[in-house]
Amino acid sequence: MARVTFSRRVLKRDILREAKVLKIAPGSAAAIADIVVEKVAKWADGRGEITEKDLDRVVAEKIRPYNADLAYVFKERDKII
Repeated sequence: MARVTFSRRVLKRDILREAKVLKIAPGSAAAIADIVVEKVAKWADGRGEITEKDLDRVVAEKIRPYNADLAYVFKERDKII
């Protein structure tokens, strides 16, 4: 499994990019991204190693209350569908 280094900036960029593809209003997307980045940062803090799969799973879990479609995109990231 691929290990990743958590970056708030990269996660926010990824969320905003996927939200744009889903045509989520920019203001709503920015608000969701800010909230989710903080929640994921708390989860990632102190973890020695994070895999890309774990990160995507947690991001999807944290986004789900705000937008189910966006959560689905992160849940299914890098999977062959």
